[in-house]
This record gives sequence, structure tokens and C-alpha cells, in this order.
Amino acid sequence: MTTGEEIFWGNARSVLRDIDMQHLDLAHGAAVEIVRWCLVVHGRPTHHRQSFLEQESPALLAYLEKLASSGDAAGWLALRDRVQLHAELLRETSMQPCAKPWLAAIWHTLPELAAIGQGMLDDLEEPRSVADFEAAPVSPDADPSSGGDDDKGSAGNSGTAGTTAKPKPSPRLALPVVLVALTETEKKALGLDKRGSDVEADKDVTPDAKREGPDGSDGPGGMKGGPR
Repeated sequence: MTTGEEIFWGNARSVLRDIDMQHLDLAHGAAVEIVRWCLVVHGRPTHHRQSFLEQESPALLAYLEKLASSGDAAGWLALRDRVQLHAELLRETSMQPCAKPWLAAIWHTLPELAAIGQGMLDDLEEPRSVADFEAAPVSPDADPSSGGDDDKGSAGNSGTAGTTAKPKPSPRLALPVVLVALTETEKKALGLDKRGSDVEADKDVTPDAKREGPDGSDGPGGMKGGPR
């Protein structure tokens, strides 16, 4: 283990001690420390932080990287507001008394951040990195040397073999699945406001306009136009 890794895991251990949650896996302390660090520097996870999230929580990494790449300070303020809500709840209910309540509030916010990040990953049309995805197992009955039969064509075996699956959540950093309502500030910082506008614009186009082409129902480019 390198010096940097020792410091990284030492910080994770300190976080769990500070929030009085030593029974959790160190991965939880590491995730809290990463979010805390990103909030301080307003930047994406780097070095050991990035490597950890690539393995343990691609969804959380996607959220933090998108927030950093937006260059919008309002996005970081919105994240701080999310943490602050949990901090106030913990203080009012005395639910988790500990040495550093702010870190405990970050821990309670992790499921929301991961849910937002997972939503962004689900919206990707193509995988960003082959290493982030796991190939589906090939059927034991499949013959890799065969090129397919007459019914299937030259493409070979059909079905799920050779396709890619979504990143699996890490058993070390098991977080509950939650529903998250984004604020307008968060939507703008994460670029989700544009996606909503595109959807609304698409709804405004009538089915006839989509079907009949740019020249309309009587033009040569439409379904009803052209030579008969």
C-alpha cells in the first residue's frame, strides 16, 4: 500500500470514528470524505478518490464529476444545502450525536447523491468506459465457432450474450435506493434542465408533422405528397 493509499484509508477510518459508525465498512467513511473534499475544493474526485469511486460507486462519481464540469458554483451550494437539511434534522432530533455532525449529515445524503448519479448513468446512450460495465455471461450451449444458422443470419448467436450490463452496486458501499426531487438550481448545474426542454419541445410536435415530413401533408416530402 502506498503512502497516499494509507492516508486515504486513514481518513476514512477517522470519519467513521467521528460519526460514531465504526461498525460500517471503511467504504462508507471513504465516500463521506470524498464528498467533503469535493465540497471544499469545488472539484472532481482525483487520484485515490477517483479510483475508489470507479470501483465502489460509479453513480456517485458521475454526480460529482458532472457537478465539477458544470463550472457553476450554484451547484455546489445546492449540494451544501442538501447536506445542511440533514444536519438540521439530526440536530433537531438528536438522532445521531457524534463528534462531527456535518460528516454524519454527508453520510445521510449519500443515497440521494448516488440516486441522482445513477439517473444520469441510465440516461447515457452508450457506455463511457468498457471497464465500468460487466459483460453478460455467454450461454454454455453456445458454440463460439459457429457463425449462426439460416434463421439467425450471419450475426451469430442472438439474445443477451455479448451485451453489456449496468454497473453493479458495490456490496461494500450498499446504499438504500431513494427518490430524489431536484431543485431548479440542481437541474441547471447538472444540465438536466435542457433535457426537460427537449422533451417538452418534442411533445409540441404533432404526430402528423412527424409523419408527413417537412413539406406538409400536400408537399412532395410528406406521406400524402409525391407521385402517385
